[in-house]
Amino acid sequence: MPAFEKPYPPNPITYSHYDALVDALEARFGSGAAGFIGDRTKIVNSRGNVWDKAAGNIQSAIDDVLGDSGGAVWLPTGKIIETQPWTLDEIYPVHIYGAGMCYHDLDYGTMIRFNLGSGVHCIDIGKTGDTVHFGGIYDMTLFQGSGDRDVVHLDRVSDWHMERVYMNQPKRHGLHVESTGDSWNLWVKDCLIENAAQVGIRLEGGAGVGVILKSYFLNNYFYANGIDIEAGALDGTSGKVRLCQFHNNQHFNTDGIGMRLYRLVEQILVMGAIFYATGGDAIDVDDDGAGNKCSRLNFGPLQIDGQSTTPNGIDLGGYTDHVVIDNYQVWGVTGTAVNQGVNVTNITKGDGYES
Repeated sequence: MPAFEKPYPPNPITYSHYDALVDALEARFGSGAAGFIGDRTKIVNSRGNVWDKAAGNIQSAIDDVLGDSGGAVWLPTGKIIETQPWTLDEIYPVHIYGAGMCYHDLDYGTMIRFNLGSGVHCIDIGKTGDTVHFGGIYDMTLFQGSGDRDVVHLDRVSDWHMERVYMNQPKRHGLHVESTGDSWNLWVKDCLIENAAQVGIRLEGGAGVGVILKSYFLNNYFYANGIDIEAGALDGTSGKVRLCQFHNNQHFNTDGIGMRLYRLVEQILVMGAIFYATGGDAIDVDDDGAGNKCSRLNFGPLQIDGQSTTPNGIDLGGYTDHVVIDNYQVWGVTGTAVNQGVNVTNITKGDGYES
């Protein structure tokens, strides 16, 4: 891809993060920038500073742009083994770009292996008592070699992206939004999350009174996780998950529930989903009382192929209220295609096939 067109500034519609990399390096090195761009062997940031491909240097590049009120970091090709986490604990935005996904623990694309001790997340984003606006992680593989926490952990973050990221073998959760205050406008798309010990994507709106809202989870692939997606006021407090959309996600061979909504989940769209051979219910909705019910949920179009493994296709429990299920097929489950508990109200079922 050619560098941006002169004169500066470039056309904002066609200006990409690659052009920003060219911009930063040309400003620092002039024509010598071509070497850094061509082989992707160095860590580079938007201040034009360069580090060798080595453990700890990505955090140095992050800290450098945080000291400049935010910016971007570009990672080299190949594998880096990190023994310390990445910490982004200022309000400023940081965008981290790799050179592409690869299969876990190989030495191409951008492959980051985290060999960590207990009690720390691989990537921890959030500032205590404040909200981080903007930022993201793109085009890389994140492999958790050791540790016991999350691969990516967010707290009080808005307008943030995770795109084309492959996570394999999270020791707890893959992406965990644990919001002590509100988090909103999160975009998670075109990602692969496999073999998470507990949950692939966990949206914990009940970490205090924080609400996770107005967020989008698009075109993601889940395989063999404990649970693929879990959302709600999960720790028993008063937060919520609301006004979120889940589009075109694929759930294969989940160990437990494919999608679990529990306590204070409101105004959710689940569209274009495929669930295949989940060990628990494909979709499970529940609460711990009428005051904490889930409501205003839309499911469909969707397909659930139980493969004689999945107990129920959609299990609506507790005091769940106002659910629309339309344009769906459920077959091969060992229990019920759509199971409705005795206290569940206002369920509308449209066109569907149940077998």
